[in-house]
Amino acid sequence: MLNLLKELLGVKGYERAKPYVAVLNVLEVFANEGPCLSYQQILRAYGRGEKGYLKRVLKELESKGFVERIDDEYRLTAKGYAVTQRDPPRPELFLAGADVALRAAKRLRVRPLNWLLSAGRYWRGGGFKESKDFRLARSLGGLLFLDSGAQQFYRKFRGLEYPYTAKQYIDFATKVKADLIATLDLPLDLLAPKGLCVERGLKRTVELGIEIISRAESIGILEKVVPVLQGYDDPSQWLECLDMYKEHGVTPQKFAYWGLGSLCMMRSARLVEEVVREVRGALRTNKVHVFGIGLNALKRVYSLVDSYDTSAWVYWAKMDGAILVWSSRRRSFIHVQARDGKRYSTEDLMEVNLKNLLEMHEDLSLYSSTKLRGEEREG
Repeated sequence: MLNLLKELLGVKGYERAKPYVAVLNVLEVFANEGPCLSYQQILRAYGRGEKGYLKRVLKELESKGFVERIDDEYRLTAKGYAVTQRDPPRPELFLAGADVALRAAKRLRVRPLNWLLSAGRYWRGGGFKESKDFRLARSLGGLLFLDSGAQQFYRKFRGLEYPYTAKQYIDFATKVKADLIATLDLPLDLLAPKGLCVERGLKRTVELGIEIISRAESIGILEKVVPVLQGYDDPSQWLECLDMYKEHGVTPQKFAYWGLGSLCMMRSARLVEEVVREVRGALRTNKVHVFGIGLNALKRVYSLVDSYDTSAWVYWAKMDGAILVWSSRRRSFIHVQARDGKRYSTEDLMEVNLKNLLEMHEDLSLYSSTKLRGEEREG
């Protein structure tokens, strides 16, 4: 990460202890909020660390010539303005997890954090149940994305129907004030290996999607719906799913945000990249979200997607008592066995993993920015 930041900012001579990630975060505040900001404006948008720490970061940027201080304002210099304006957009990270994971995130005090919750977790006894998870997720200041809950019901293949209707699902999404709502779909990465015909799975996915869209439109929240494209082992299947949607009037012109399913269990990172590139080509100006993408594949498609979600930081803490340490040099996680008897709680491990996950997100942003700029220079 250090070398990438040096290349991105075009400076040398940073000592090892300098807050490199914080430098990037403050530059992003200027990029988002404007080139001339008061300290209080920066503090509100920055939203992390101690006040004294932010002042040290601003002093560092000033000493390197990226900002200048005039009275009570900090202004980007020509050098700083060039850096912030050249940064390409980066995807949004949605954290996936519930209950303990949300408590760990709230304690971390990093804001805003986008969150993805799975509807299936809250379906009990023939109805959706209230949960403090939604209040906690909204308190993190980011977007709340409600997923269909397919993973909860299709581990055991007993048919093609959800236990809840489109009306029940959409009404629940409205009640919990979800900002984004994924359509109901069939997870072909689970069902195709168990005998479901891919063509049949695509057709039913679109049928379920149409039901969701119809209900959302009837109550005036159509703009929140994210149609989900499915496939199994060939990029053409996701494109076929898109074509099926178009036949029903669900077009890229009408829906700004689209989701890609069945990539989380795909072992080939190259195939994931092929799928994303094909869909990206078909949805040129639309936003694309990838559900549960593996981190090895994420590195290959980071600059091609608009958002992604992951629960890896939760999974490793719960299943293996492990912490994920992000290595900037390797651009991968180092798995460290953290549990020593009962010395560390799962919540403690999740908090550590989340910190490293956020560092990964920042690091991949730097790497993607540098890589794209290199391609632009070569072009």
